[in-house]
Amino acid sequence: GGNETDQQSSASFEEGDVIFKRLSAQPVAFVGGRAVMGRSRRLEFGVERVLDNRSSVEATAFLDMTSGRGVGLFASPLSAFSGDTSTALSSVANQQGSARGLRMVYSRRLNHVWSASAGYSFGRGQKLSPHGITNPAEVFDNGFFQTVAVQLAGDWSRGTHVQTVFRFSPEATVFAIDPFAGRLAVYDPSLSIQVTQDLPTFGLPVRAQAVIDARNLLDIQTRTNNAARLLQIGPNGRTLRGGILVRF
Repeated sequence: GGNETDQQSSASFEEGDVIFKRLSAQPVAFVGGRAVMGRSRRLEFGVERVLDNRSSVEATAFLDMTSGRGVGLFASPLSAFSGDTSTALSSVANQQGSARGLRMVYSRRLNHVWSASAGYSFGRGQKLSPHGITNPAEVFDNGFFQTVAVQLAGDWSRGTHVQTVFRFSPEATVFAIDPFAGRLAVYDPSLSIQVTQDLPTFGLPVRAQAVIDARNLLDIQTRTNNAARLLQIGPNGRTLRGGILVRF
């Protein structure tokens, strides 16, 4: 188990981890007019079996508990004919409840450069409810969820590292803790690609890398509607970041 108060993604390469932190400004939930600290805890039990010297399979059952987690929402008319387009509304919902399910991950080293992982998770969790558009107290519904993820990673001797992750969830599921936390490089929906390149240090006692981090390239949004208005989580769209990472 553990607490998740600062979401981040960690890309695990053979020579270490590259951390991509989320923006520090996260939605804050308000209960009775008072800001509350969001808490998410996970308890999990799992087994992992090494099939051979190149592949393994893991099965894990997990239970998540969430309280006071702020989720940024954006509601707007579906079209100009379904209401005044100026009535778009931004708000923060208080997510609390639980999620439970099973995660299965198969990992395989393809060759000296490439490795791949495939995962499937299902269970009971929370998703956006169309009733939340008219009743803020019913933003989240409990229901069945399932999500599929595939990861392809490459590491070259010249210092180039690539992580590609594709994930798909057919429902508007809202995870406080991702089912694949600790197993995948990124948790954003659709297709994400991370590329890092080791840079020369000219004898200095540091490690330097150039980083390109592209998230949700297909711009998939978590949303629902009631035939008149659209409710979605935001901001959660396509992003592209780059920079230089220096470690002392």
